[in-house]
Amino acid sequence: MKKVIAALAALMMLLAMTGALADQEVSEEVKMFSSMWVDDFMSIRAVSLGDQWQVSVKTWGGTVSWEYVCLYDGEQKALRTDPEEQNMKIISTVDDTGSVVDSTVMYSDGVASFSLDEQGHLIWKDEKEDVGAGHAFEKIGWFEGTWDASNENGDYMLNCFWDMAETDEGEVVGGYKVEIERHADETYTHWYYPCGYDVGTDTLSAAFSIKEFAEKADEPAEEVYSLVPEEGEETTTFCIDDEGCIIWKDAIENAGEGLRFLPSNG
Repeated sequence: MKKVIAALAALMMLLAMTGALADQEVSEEVKMFSSMWVDDFMSIRAVSLGDQWQVSVKTWGGTVSWEYVCLYDGEQKALRTDPEEQNMKIISTVDDTGSVVDSTVMYSDGVASFSLDEQGHLIWKDEKEDVGAGHAFEKIGWFEGTWDASNENGDYMLNCFWDMAETDEGEVVGGYKVEIERHADETYTHWYYPCGYDVGTDTLSAAFSIKEFAEKADEPAEEVYSLVPEEGEETTTFCIDDEGCIIWKDAIENAGEGLRFLPSNG
């Protein structure tokens, strides 16, 4: 079971990011729902599979998940579980690395719906256990994952992930972290960007930029710069083009020129 779930999740992410299922103009419901969504405790991935939707809800620890097959209700502008499909709650055991080592299906007759509130948050109504009560999920696009690119300067790997942290005041806040590694001959270069997400433009903008470099990959990298853009100054950004590739617009040295990052096959 766990291998099937993992394979399905990987396929859904690839289809969602590359737009492989949509050769025509993007529909209203895809614009509304297709994304990763987060709150302080859980994440949701909503992926269009043609007439159906695959909606996956997971706790941040990955130990509890809900896997729904949904249909779009155009009248109510909501996604609702398809009663002809299995809609499951799954309890998983994970190891120290976060990898799933065992899974148990608790039930397969879940009933749920997903809609947007006036602020554009995704609201999960769980009619089986009411777990979604009190949760409002923020849209964060499809950037999370590992991406690869190459040019005459070397091979690049971009790792993008959503990170949750608690402030000194006890507030839980989230944001994207982007790390890029370049291997060229024997040298190693590393860039690091904490980013905010703009839902209106579907773009990541770096709060600051760090670059490190090592003459040999097995040697410690030394900092080249650590820069915070001043008010009104252009900042480094990341966006996804029409073909599902991440475009890196480096405002400091234009290091991303000509690079198009594809989802990693690894």
